[in-house]
Amino acid sequence: MITNLLLLTLLGLLILLLSANYIIENIVFLAKKINVSKFIIASCTIAFGTTLPELTTSLKSVLSNPPHPGIAVGNLIGSNIANMLLIIGMSAIVYPIKINSNKLINLELKASFVILLFPAIIFFFKLGNNASLFISVLMLFFFIYFFKERIYLEKKKINEKINIKHSILLILFKIFICVVGLLLGSHLLINGSVEIAQHYKISERVIGLSLIAIGTSLPELTTAVIASLKKKHGIALGTVLGANMYNILVLLSAVEIIQPSSILKNIESIDIYMLGISSILLFFFINDKKISKKQGLILLSVYILYIYSIY
Repeated sequence: MITNLLLLTLLGLLILLLSANYIIENIVFLAKKINVSKFIIASCTIAFGTTLPELTTSLKSVLSNPPHPGIAVGNLIGSNIANMLLIIGMSAIVYPIKINSNKLINLELKASFVILLFPAIIFFFKLGNNASLFISVLMLFFFIYFFKERIYLEKKKINEKINIKHSILLILFKIFICVVGLLLGSHLLINGSVEIAQHYKISERVIGLSLIAIGTSLPELTTAVIASLKKKHGIALGTVLGANMYNILVLLSAVEIIQPSSILKNIESIDIYMLGISSILLFFFINDKKISKKQGLILLSVYILYIYSIY
């Protein structure tokens, strides 16, 4: 019984990751057609594409009957922690990440502060229903602001236009097939994960923070590590920073709007503290204009300790 559950869960994760991989590829094709910079491709297209597993998994969790908001909240908070500690850590270990823009650092400081503040205010002030709904809607406006600022910072960095042979219609058809794959994969992953959690008497929060968060973060990990190997710093960092904004300011807001009080009921203080620690560490490392291999090892070590602590 449990073996079959594990196989179905892994099958769901595999379908999810393959669908995300191919949808990212086609999103990049579209992005290149309109001639945008590497950082914008990473933060506005690849980051969106790599968060599709989190999107479909989280929405499936809160819209299922019965809903599983613990998995959705744990997945999104856990994915952000994994992005900053696991993914940036491993990318920096592969090859040190250089940061060239002071304005980008200032923007990411503001964004990280808002990302941390959102769940922290709701959790520590015990806000639910109308108050959390208002804050969630406010976060969507913050996302629009940061999104526009990113585009403004990068508008002068234009790449040479690349001729993409695929037709728009073919690209859109491939994206549609990948979306179907994302929905199927998320269905299998959520159902399997819930039953595994129940079998081993593990809370949905812990499953979301660890198993599902790491699984759905694999597209970001793959994209960032490959970018580091190719020494494309804008892609590696932009993917993670862009994904973090989507995860918290858009997806977590959507979860809270659909299922009010999901944040309050499904996180612990250690999750907020770890989100804060990872944000502070990443900011200080970015402020040095370079994330070294040693700093990458520190990030990775902190993540391993966190996963150990929640179990």
